[in-house]
Amino acid sequence: MEKLIKRIFGNRILKHATTLVTGTVVAQLILIAVQLVIRRLYSADDFGAFSIYMSIVSILVIVVTMRYELAVVLPKEEKTATSLLLGGIFISFGLNIIFFLIIFFLNDPISNFFKIPPGYKKWLYWIPISTFLYSVYQFFNYWLTRHSAYKAISLNKVCRRTSEGLVQIAGGVAKVQRGLVFGDIFGNFINIISAYVQATRRGLTFNGQTAQSVSNALRTYSEFPKYQAIPAVLNTTSTLLPVFFLNAFFGVSVTGYFDLSRQILAVPIAFITASLMQVLLKELRDKVVGKQKITETILKTAGVLAAIICPFALIIILWGPQLFSFFFSPAWTESGYYARILSFAFAAQFIVSPLSISFTVLEKLKTLAIWQICYFFLILSLYFFKFLPIQQFLIVFTVFNVIAYIVYFVMIVVQCKKFDKLL
Repeated sequence: MEKLIKRIFGNRILKHATTLVTGTVVAQLILIAVQLVIRRLYSADDFGAFSIYMSIVSILVIVVTMRYELAVVLPKEEKTATSLLLGGIFISFGLNIIFFLIIFFLNDPISNFFKIPPGYKKWLYWIPISTFLYSVYQFFNYWLTRHSAYKAISLNKVCRRTSEGLVQIAGGVAKVQRGLVFGDIFGNFINIISAYVQATRRGLTFNGQTAQSVSNALRTYSEFPKYQAIPAVLNTTSTLLPVFFLNAFFGVSVTGYFDLSRQILAVPIAFITASLMQVLLKELRDKVVGKQKITETILKTAGVLAAIICPFALIIILWGPQLFSFFFSPAWTESGYYARILSFAFAAQFIVSPLSISFTVLEKLKTLAIWQICYFFLILSLYFFKFLPIQQFLIVFTVFNVIAYIVYFVMIVVQCKKFDKLL
């Protein structure tokens, strides 16, 4: 065991990942602590509506960034990376203005389409603000990744979760229904301030940037919006389709129970995998440029991730309902049953998702797009299972996910081995 630990933490990638994930874990512990409080301050309907709100934001963030945030890590010249950051922020601002106008004039049709109850329709007006703030942070986040500023990124995550939680608790105590939304907006705002300060300390400057330099950088990396944006939107939509389906088929209360299961399983997993993806993006890029093999790195990382997630999944499978009832009150026991089923799906996602960044590094964006499109249609087919009871519906969702991510893993390993053979 001692040799294994030394081997793992002696690895450069896992050292950086540990730094980044540690901050993420602290941030998620704050999130869980906040959930213990706010689940007693807001109703299941409030959380169901907020889940739909955040699902829409998550999809729109992909649209407004056009995946240029990933490109920020790649250029050799610092000026080009900064141009991408600046250009991405301008694109996001313009698109969010358009989204606000659409929501302003089509609030009722949009609310009806997403089955949003009348009392929550006004929440839609805040979506472009949440989307813009989160997209801006994403650009700064990847600029910091470019400079291996993992401790700074970890600190930003903690600041975000703390400020978000305080506002949400205050909103719940004051009986402000939109406290969940306001907490998200404030948390993103603090995140941007913290990230900007961290970036300027590491040399970020916009001096010398012109409209021409920004335009040139965006054109140079135009493959990202061409081959990554639409598939990424489909992939994110696939992840969030169950929220929309549950709301349409079973109502906002069931969506609220599902949201808690997702908060405990999917959200921490998503943040940890996103953190690891940032590290792998930088480290795999260095290996590819240095003409070093990468398959072993991918397989070792997968093994470590499996060792991390399996005990957590086992605990949820054995005692999920009891744990949810104890920590969040008996009113949320149903979420524990959902989590017991979903743990298999999210375990597969936890292991495989970070490794998918290898497609970006190897510039196999079309191959990645094929899987994302197929996954979208696979999850979309859940519509034909709407006649099932909720728990059986979730079982079908889980089976689909496990199969899809096994295929995903095989595709990743095949591409990495192909690269290694060419060296």
